[in-house]
Amino acid sequence: MKIYGPVSSFSQSVIPQLGGLAIELTVEELSSLRLTERRCISALGAVSAWSNRQVAALATALNLAAVFTAVLNSTKQSPSQLDSSTLVAMGYIVCGAKTTEINSFNAVEFSKAVRWLGQLTLSCSEEQLDALVGLLTHSLAFGPISSWGTDVFIEIGVLAAGLPDFAMSALVKEQIEGISPKAISMIPPKRFYVALNHRQISMFSYEQAAAVTTEQFSALSDVQRTALAMVLTPWENRPVDFRGKSLGLALSHSPLCLVLGLLMLLIVLPCPDPICPGT
Repeated sequence: MKIYGPVSSFSQSVIPQLGGLAIELTVEELSSLRLTERRCISALGAVSAWSNRQVAALATALNLAAVFTAVLNSTKQSPSQLDSSTLVAMGYIVCGAKTTEINSFNAVEFSKAVRWLGQLTLSCSEEQLDALVGLLTHSLAFGPISSWGTDVFIEIGVLAAGLPDFAMSALVKEQIEGISPKAISMIPPKRFYVALNHRQISMFSYEQAAAVTTEQFSALSDVQRTALAMVLTPWENRPVDFRGKSLGLALSHSPLCLVLGLLMLLIVLPCPDPICPGT
């Protein structure tokens, strides 16, 4: 990158060419970038390795925050003035915004951008995700979470991981069906345990259940784990006393097995004398 001179002098044609090299820039260098064109913002927003290539999560947060600040400075806009196209262009950089800045986003513009942002594996903190979901509940966006259908959950993608406890604990089957496996994997373990009961977990699809992480599984109760296992291994039948404990493992048999079993019994049972041959 030295051939281009100081970072502050990078032209709008050079920045999009940085690609993954952008994560090697220091906080100060990122802050000095001139991001006057949307294609430059989009290029940096498409870099997904910010968190993977940094020494610590704190450094990652500082880098994203620096880029977010650089975007605001370059576009001469406040967080509340960002439109949907700019938010989409930002991509992963959205997680560089402070919670207070997220709260000031235009809810309508953010709801327009969420279809694209929701498909990214955002490295936002739990507080940031909560704030982003709060924007979506605005009356001019998607409205109260209780009114959201499958289509809304499909549209918001990973942001479903930011649902508050009370909303998550009230989810019904229609809503759960719209939650992506990626969103399931991003739910904080403690929230997963507290907010999702065994009945809701039993409504998971196989893909959703398979997305549960080791950390999430470790936080679950025995009953929640049993409900999850019933989704992952539907050929097994684990009767569950939903008042608090599993009743153990019981195997269910297919109709074919039952028929074969009856045939074997007929073969080995002694034949009644009146109808046995040779009597």
